[in-house]
This record gives sequence, C-alpha cells and structure tokens, in this order.
Amino acid sequence: MPSEGPTETQPSGILSLTGVRAWLGGIIGVSLVFALQPFYPNLIGAISNILPAACATTAFFSSLSCMGRYKFRWRLNFEAVWFLFTMGIGLWALAEGTWSYYYFVMKIDVPFPSFADIFYIGGYVPIIAALLGYLDTFHEGLTRRRLGIAALAIGSAAVLAFGFVLPIELAKSPSLWQFVVDMIYPVLDLTLVSLSVLALAIFVGGRIARWWMLFGAAATLYVIGDEFFLFQVAKGTYYNGSYDDLVFLFGYLTFALAFYAHRKEF
Repeated sequence: MPSEGPTETQPSGILSLTGVRAWLGGIIGVSLVFALQPFYPNLIGAISNILPAACATTAFFSSLSCMGRYKFRWRLNFEAVWFLFTMGIGLWALAEGTWSYYYFVMKIDVPFPSFADIFYIGGYVPIIAALLGYLDTFHEGLTRRRLGIAALAIGSAAVLAFGFVLPIELAKSPSLWQFVVDMIYPVLDLTLVSLSVLALAIFVGGRIARWWMLFGAAATLYVIGDEFFLFQVAKGTYYNGSYDDLVFLFGYLTFALAFYAHRKEF
C-alpha cells in the first residue's frame, strides 16, 4: 500500500484537470440555478430538494471509489478509515434523500427536527472516527507551531458555534427534542472542523496536503452551511431555495473533488 506519511514534501501527481473542470462546472451550474431563481420561484423549492441529494450521492460514490482502492480490507488503519469516510458521506446522502421525502411526499417544507436528522447526525460519527484514525497514526507530525495555528482556527469556529449561533437557537425556548438537536449539531460541527484543521496542520507541505486542503475546505463549507441553517431556522427565515442550501452543495461537490483527488494522485 502507498505511504501516506506527513514527511514527504512533494505531491505524487498533478490533480487531473478533468476533476477540476467537473467540480468547477458543478459549482457554476448550481450557483446559476440559485441566482436565477426569481425566474422560477415555484420550482426552486423542488430543485433545492433534488440537488443536495444528487450532490451528496456524487460525493458518496467518489468516496466509495477510494474505498475500493484499498481493496476493502481492514488490515491497516487506512482500510477502516476509508470505509468510515464512505459510511459517513453515505449517511448524509441518505439524510438528504429523507429530507426530500418529507418535502415531496409528506408535504412538509422544513422537516426540522425530523427522522432525517438521525442520518445527518449519524453521518458525523464515522467521519469523525476516520479523522481520529488519521490523527492517531500521524500525530507526531503536529509541531507546537502548527498546533498553535490550528488552535486559533478551532477557537474561531467555537466562537461562531457557541457564542453566536447557539444562543439564538436557545432563545426561543425549544422543546426537549429540539433542544437536544440544537445542542448536538454545534458540538459535532466544532469537532469535525477541529479534527480537519489538526489533520491539515500535520500534513501541510506533505504529499497529501492537497487532499487535506480540499477535505478541510469541504468540511468547513458543510459546517458553515449547517450553522447558518440552524441560525435561519431559529430566526424563522429559512426556506427551500435559501442560499444557505448552496453552501451545502458547495460542500458536497468539494468532498467529491477531494476524494477524486486522493484516488487520482496517490
């Protein structure tokens, strides 16, 4: 199996222009769909429920292709890591499909909290476990300087989640179920960002730095979208077709590019 150590300083390949073009085309395409929604206001709700499921499914299959690269074995941490990444993204894709089911079949515009949140929350768990697997293997590459920079980024994320969004969520005296969900998401978001930042701090300058930069960007976009969604729901301003949905789409497409880059380069 190829080495993934943080000590190698040169990337082993050039990110395929095919993948970059596909990602850029997707970003531009979904952006135009949302930007032009005043021309089809009655359709944007349906479109905004189809696109997340499609983009999340794309990210799932991209991750699945990396899992196949490691032969579906559990002999080393990397086999388990890629199974966990794939499981997590797959659960998010299932969550998006469940949200769409509420919208199209049950006619519930904003099903939050709902059964879909079980899959959303469940998706974090294997992804976080995969990140912990990476960190456990390569934690010696985390120098004090890199740890300090990572701590600054993590602190900024904590301020956003717990200092700004959470107080607004809890200000409306939510039900017990809503309170539990409102507490879980910021904790998971902060954990996901923190572990992604720490991993990037370890591998920056190494042969898989590009992969970690893309994964970190995708995780950050997903978390921003999640926190902004929670903020909008608390303020009563969220609607299907909100530009917050576009942030999630960017996140899923960037996850797909990250997994594609890993498969093509290493």
